[in-house]
Amino acid sequence: MSEVQIPEIEAPKPRKFIKQPDVQQRNKLVAKLNDEIKTIEASIDAVTKQIELTSISKEDIAKRQDLAAELRKIIASQEDTKKQRNHINEQVRLLDQSIKKKVAEITAKTSKYNFKTTEDIDKKIKKLESDIESGSLMLVEEKKALKEITSLNKLKKDFAGIAQVQKSIDADKEKIAELKSKLAGITNKEIQAKFEEVTKNLNEISNKNQDIQKKRDQLFDKKRALNNSKHEALKQIREIRDQFDRKFKKFQAEIANERKKREEEEKAYNLSLERKDILKEIEELEASAHSFTNEAVEQIKSTIRLLKPNYVFEDEKNALDEIDSSSTDKADTKETELKLPEGAELIKKEEETFFAGTGGKSKKGKKGKKQNKGVDRNIISSLTLIGISPLPKDESEFEEVVEKLKVKLEEEKKAAEESKKKATEAINKQIAELKEKAADLGKQILEELSKEKERKEAKEAEKVTEGEEKEEEEEKKEEEEEAN
Repeated sequence: MSEVQIPEIEAPKPRKFIKQPDVQQRNKLVAKLNDEIKTIEASIDAVTKQIELTSISKEDIAKRQDLAAELRKIIASQEDTKKQRNHINEQVRLLDQSIKKKVAEITAKTSKYNFKTTEDIDKKIKKLESDIESGSLMLVEEKKALKEITSLNKLKKDFAGIAQVQKSIDADKEKIAELKSKLAGITNKEIQAKFEEVTKNLNEISNKNQDIQKKRDQLFDKKRALNNSKHEALKQIREIRDQFDRKFKKFQAEIANERKKREEEEKAYNLSLERKDILKEIEELEASAHSFTNEAVEQIKSTIRLLKPNYVFEDEKNALDEIDSSSTDKADTKETELKLPEGAELIKKEEETFFAGTGGKSKKGKKGKKQNKGVDRNIISSLTLIGISPLPKDESEFEEVVEKLKVKLEEEKKAAEESKKKATEAINKQIAELKEKAADLGKQILEELSKEKERKEAKEAEKVTEGEEKEEEEEKKEEEEEAN
């Protein structure tokens, strides 16, 4: 498991001061505009009263209302008349189109021949028959005349259909004449005359009250201007309040953002401190695992050296062999005598009497002094602590005690190795748990840093949006100013 790289987390900086929008300034501006609105409303009331006083007489108003109602009826009647005439004209137009179509049909059939009607064909047939009966024609001419008579009879049948079409044309012409006669009866002259009369009467009333109406129009214009001023003042109040609300909303968002930022920074910093403590604890545990020592083993070694100063232990001997493998000869036994350089002399510590008498008359004290005569009290103390019994009475018993201590040393070494193994396993387990906890804290720190990064990016995006909205508002304001 790779270790997560965590950046150094600095201590949170003091919270940034965020200025709150000025409520008093907003209230002052709104109060000033409200005073202006009250003044405008008072002027509107005064103008309204002037309008009420500057009015046309009730008789003229009633007469004008009656004339206006009559005029509306006349206009409605004119519309009906117009619709009727348009309907008749449309019928005439359709009939005229039908006649033209039928005439074109007849022309298409008769244009090939010199005949207009069936009577013309009958005249031609009679003439040909008369020529044949007279016997003046040659045989060839007679055959030709008979053939022409046959053709003319066929043509006569075709011309019978043309006669029907001609009758239809004549009927359409009669309908057109009737419609035009009806159209002449639907006249607009009387209605127009009535319209002109009513309009004249209305104009007379208007001219009579022209000055009054002019004054009223001026007053109404003034009232509209005052209402526009009032609406403009109300609009300014709304804009001031909306602007304040936007600023206050932004202020709240910045406060929340700053609080969130502070919380994220503090959390990341605290997690970082906790992680550092854990990493330090891991280092201490790893160091303790490498520097594990056993006091009992060291105590036994120290005691052996007191009993036999020139004794070299196996581990120390191996260390010396690594430094200089040819410096000493290997012995068959574990015990090795330390060789001194030529001319060197081993200084032996002067022996102290263990439990030396203090001048008292105690027999017990004297007995102890007699039993341990010539044995260093430090040796007795160490052996007692280690648990060697019986204690040596003099140096002659040191060799036996050393052998016991060797056995004891091997036992303690085995026990120490077992203890070290268990302790190392426990430490390694604890280190693994701490490393897992440190990794989890590292993930939490990275999450907090990621949140802070996202928050900053959102803040930058919000600034860009605000800038765009501000530009749009300015452009809109410029367009309104240009329109005005």
